[in-house]
Amino acid sequence: MRYSIFIALLLAGCGASLAPTTGSAPANAPDTCNAAAYQGLIGQDAASSLALPEPKRLYGPNDAVTSDFNAARLNVQLDDTDTIIAVTCG
Repeated sequence: MRYSIFIALLLAGCGASLAPTTGSAPANAPDTCNAAAYQGLIGQDAASSLALPEPKRLYGPNDAVTSDFNAARLNVQLDDTDTIIAVTCG
């Protein structure tokens, strides 16, 4: 009896999140952090993003990123050569 309750709880926890979370806003989300104003940085070196207002998060392809969503935060995504490939809210 104890094992069946444990297994039921374990399986319930596994099914709680079926979709992966990326920590970024959906494509149709409102521009809450004014990311549209910084789209001109795409293609430039990461150093170009240092003057962006806080809160901001710079991350590359192998960096660990939390899945928390902060609508006011600018996310600056870098490629493996530290070139800006995306600027989004989240």
